[in-house]
Amino acid sequence: MCKLDYHFYKSSLSIIILGITLYIIGNFFIPLYNGLTVTLIEHVQSLFLLFMCGYTYCYAKKMAEHSNLYKFWIWTIFWWLMLFGRGISWGRDFFPEVPRFYYKIIASFLIVIPILSMFLPTIRQEIVRRYKFEKIPVWHIFLAFLFLGIADIAEHHRIGHQFLVITRERKDLIEELMEIPCLLCLALTTFYMQKNEQKKENL
Repeated sequence: MCKLDYHFYKSSLSIIILGITLYIIGNFFIPLYNGLTVTLIEHVQSLFLLFMCGYTYCYAKKMAEHSNLYKFWIWTIFWWLMLFGRGISWGRDFFPEVPRFYYKIIASFLIVIPILSMFLPTIRQEIVRRYKFEKIPVWHIFLAFLFLGIADIAEHHRIGHQFLVITRERKDLIEELMEIPCLLCLALTTFYMQKNEQKKENL
């Protein structure tokens, strides 16, 4: 049976405050500079995702003596890479003249690898073990999905978007700003899992 951790951590409160702050300044204060602001935020997000790839790899190396743990964390790197690839439109942002066909191939690889590798015995066993025996930070995961949903509403003009985006030209800005708390929640979930592993290692 999975162990749900309902504790509301200070980091969760910080994420909510950050999200509200970004919503306010994104709608009323941040200048667009002809789309330059959105591009800058996208690049910062991409650098953050690359950092998480490097950080996770360094952590995985510490777990090298535990085969299952090592493989699990290497597997999570592919998810960070997939998010990175999506963030830069699979490379199209930097090389727009290249035919879209090639980017579809890149996207397919980055999406398929982490999904198919879930069915590898070691990865599947580790996922099941974590689900049954490891604590799951409910608020971190809930807030990640919440802000992902908010970003999606802003991007695709779903129900309620008129309350999220005050003026149409700020749609892309609000979308990118709302993705920031989502990514931070994913990182906090990662740190949470690793912290619990370290505690068990030190027992």
